[in-house]
Amino acid sequence: MSRGHAPEQGPGAREEGLARPSGGLDAISAQAFDVSTAVGGWRGIIESVAPTLIFVTIVALRPSALIPALVASLAISVVGLVARLAARQGLTQVIGGAALAAISAAWAWRTGKAEDFYITGLLINAGWLALTAGSLALRWPLVGVLMGLWRATTDGEDGAGWASWRKDPALRADRRRYTWGTAVLAGMFALRLVIELPLYLAGAVGPLGAARIILGLPLYALTLWIVWLLVRPRD
Repeated sequence: MSRGHAPEQGPGAREEGLARPSGGLDAISAQAFDVSTAVGGWRGIIESVAPTLIFVTIVALRPSALIPALVASLAISVVGLVARLAARQGLTQVIGGAALAAISAAWAWRTGKAEDFYITGLLINAGWLALTAGSLALRWPLVGVLMGLWRATTDGEDGAGWASWRKDPALRADRRRYTWGTAVLAGMFALRLVIELPLYLAGAVGPLGAARIILGLPLYALTLWIVWLLVRPRD
């Protein structure tokens, strides 16, 4: 789940010599919740917050400086990409962030409206809300699907039984926990839209930027922690 913001994070733990993907599922499938893993460490925080922060700051100081704000935001993303290339670290998060920043900047540049810098994030959150809510309506809660596939591929479980939690009466409690976990995720995406969409429609660029930062990594980390409390591994 991408930070419609749900981002992939930094180096994860290893089990039995197999590198586990970090952030997201890695955070909620661990025995203990690690905030640093969930948000990608200090580098993940900078890469996520800095482009928006620099854009909001420039536009707040000089509302007519849309192009310089867009260029500065893109430059921050490029610096993050180059830094990861130099360190030979995972590029998924920073490439995704750079692509999102580029699309957002192009959209805002084309319309000439600073608030359109945030429209891609709104669309991504709407998509994730539809996906999580739809999975609940179909009784295939997204958290359960992802956890089942994750365990089938990393823990050596039988691939055919990755969805056993759906029908096995003995796993009814797991099914209930996955449902609640997915509902929490859907709530995060809904909250972002409820707060950010009116600000976007009102053209309130400064408050919208502040909301984007607050409802970004801080809310994402809090949401993952709550989901972890619901679905964490139990002996």
